Amino acid sequence: MNPVTLTWRLLTADELTRVYLHEMCRDFPQSERKPLSMILTSEAAGTAHTWGVFDGEALAAYLLMVRPVGCAMSQLDYFAVLPQYRAAGLGAALLAELPSHENGASAILIEAECPEKAEDEAMAVRRLGFYARCGAQDVGWTEHLFDAWFRVLVLPCGSRTPDAETTVQGLVDCYRRTIGEPQWRKYVTFYRPDGSTAQF
Repeated sequence: MNPVTLTWRLLTADELTRVYLHEMCRDFPQSERKPLSMILTSEAAGTAHTWGVFDGEALAAYLLMVRPVGCAMSQLDYFAVLPQYRAAGLGAALLAELPSHENGASAILIEAECPEKAEDEAMAVRRLGFYARCGAQDVGWTEHLFDAWFRVLVLPCGSRTPDAETTVQGLVDCYRRTIGEPQWRKYVTFYRPDGSTAQF
């Protein structure tokens, strides 16, 4: 599949609902999925949006993004290529294209599950390898989000890659604007490469 022949467009609420029920429920375990109502509310409020990538009329991939008004960076929340389009390098091609669709974003923020904390360590290692091959850089920080542990990665939208501190500050900004000051401080903690807790 040639990525050039594919079309990107934002999904409507009805389309997103179908994608959630028929695709996301297959592609992501329940423990990793936000409730559909939360996703739809975020999109209605303008703090999130979802790209559908289409092969003619057929959906080939979807990318759920978080980018509240005022945030300099976009956060990749969920990304999957549909089964019939996998194993042909399409995922890497689409991730490389993503910055050009996130107009004005200085970078794409990515949270990748820590292999040593994951239920499926091999899968977590493969995901990190995939992101690395696509140009995303591991900034060396870890994140404890609710009950899960993540590595913080950044995919630049241009020639300049934000440094680690700026990248993590971008994630803080996303959480502060989406779930509010008390909530994000309660449920999200960032750790520097030396293991110390970061204060923001």
